[in-house]
Amino acid sequence: MINYFNPEGIPLIREKVELKWAPDSLFNNAIEDTISTKADSSGSVIAKIEKQAEQTTSHQEDIVKVENHPLTEKSKEEIKEVIAFKEPQAITLEQAYKLYENGVKFVDARDEADFIVSHITNSINIPFDDFDNHKQKLELLSKEKPMVIYCGGTDCDLSILLGNLLFEQGYKQVYVFFGGWNEWLEANYPIEKSAE
Repeated sequence: MINYFNPEGIPLIREKVELKWAPDSLFNNAIEDTISTKADSSGSVIAKIEKQAEQTTSHQEDIVKVENHPLTEKSKEEIKEVIAFKEPQAITLEQAYKLYENGVKFVDARDEADFIVSHITNSINIPFDDFDNHKQKLELLSKEKPMVIYCGGTDCDLSILLGNLLFEQGYKQVYVFFGGWNEWLEANYPIEKSAE
């Protein structure tokens, strides 16, 4: 449909947004254990990093050589920076909980009123529908570290929309917890409620 405001037309119904699912192999080890090291025959340390390939069903490995000195915590952090997705990755409840247990930051995309009533423990609220008034909270997130975005559940697409927005702004490891708040609550995982 062509109209006066947009010659390409404006859809009357929001298009369904699809996500690629993160493969389970990303979660076989804890998020901090994605780097494994070994010494080669010359005594140099080889750091092996798995990173997301273009197809989510397969991975490719990058080999980084660190000449004649062991990996320090700082160099591990520098190496982790090469892990970047091609797009946000959808995750299951089990995958989300593994990330939660490893201290990955959760971001609630629901409106502020819902967040105040209850939310996943230690999550921050950046409502997609009121993003401009909450974008200062982005300072709490590192562009180099993973994050999990969630909203109400499978019938809510706010997490997908916020995940795509943050990914476009340079956040490299964006997971979208598709089951969201409803699945988390049903599983009796840690939540915070308001005092009222």
